[in-house]
Amino acid sequence: MATLTVDGKEVAKGRVTRTIPFRVSADETLDIGEDTGTPISEDYHVPFKFTGTIDRLAVDLGEAKLSPQDQKELDEQEGTNEVVD
Repeated sequence: MATLTVDGKEVAKGRVTRTIPFRVSADETLDIGEDTGTPISEDYHVPFKFTGTIDRLAVDLGEAKLSPQDQKELDEQEGTNEVVD
């Protein structure tokens, strides 16, 4: 699910059922306030800069839905990255 809010008010919500494979380059990034990558429309040219003010940005990916095996592997990997004094 994707929810778009403006000034704290929900303006759109919808399910992202699929993405566009091979249309977006491997180096595409999540740009905030400026689009520096592949435009989704030919109506503008990159870099396309937002000239307003962004007071806050929140990205909520929800809870992880890992299988018990995936969670175990993740826990094991995180354990190998610990810093030891």
